Amino acid sequence: MSAPAPALAKAPRRTVTVRLADAALTVACLSLVFGFLLVFFPVSFARIIQDSWLHGNLTVAMMVITLSIDACLYVRIAYRLSAKPTVLAAACLGSLPIVVAVGLNFCLQGAVDYTLSGDLPNLQARVGEEILAHTYLGLVSGIFLPFLALRLLQQLKTARSNRETESTSRTAASVSSY
Repeated sequence: MSAPAPALAKAPRRTVTVRLADAALTVACLSLVFGFLLVFFPVSFARIIQDSWLHGNLTVAMMVITLSIDACLYVRIAYRLSAKPTVLAAACLGSLPIVVAVGLNFCLQGAVDYTLSGDLPNLQARVGEEILAHTYLGLVSGIFLPFLALRLLQQLKTARSNRETESTSRTAASVSSY
């Protein structure tokens, strides 16, 4: 059996290198949309978020939103770079938004309990503000933190492969000098 012709062989696709600027642009657009909704629909948008939290749907909605935005952004980056997505990136982008949303939900519960335990006037408005702030920060961190972790893991992998390459070349140079 002969080897495949070089013209017919597919060129190996490189892996996706994530830049934090891609995630920052998405977070900026999300911030603009969230801000516009709060400015143009201050009562109804806040009420929708508060009712969603009261019925226990806010955390699930945040998980779905951040997971779908992260997946779409990663596929867009891979398509733009004509690169192949990796398993590490899929695991990172699949698990971290869920972990962030659940962790921030616990923080929100603690903040609401702390607010309600105080002897402060207008507690319902303060709880509403806590929920709005949590929702915004949860969406932003659910999008940005997985890409930050992915970027750090990619740099760690690159540094490790560079060290291995340097040690191999040093060994080869020391052997050839004898």
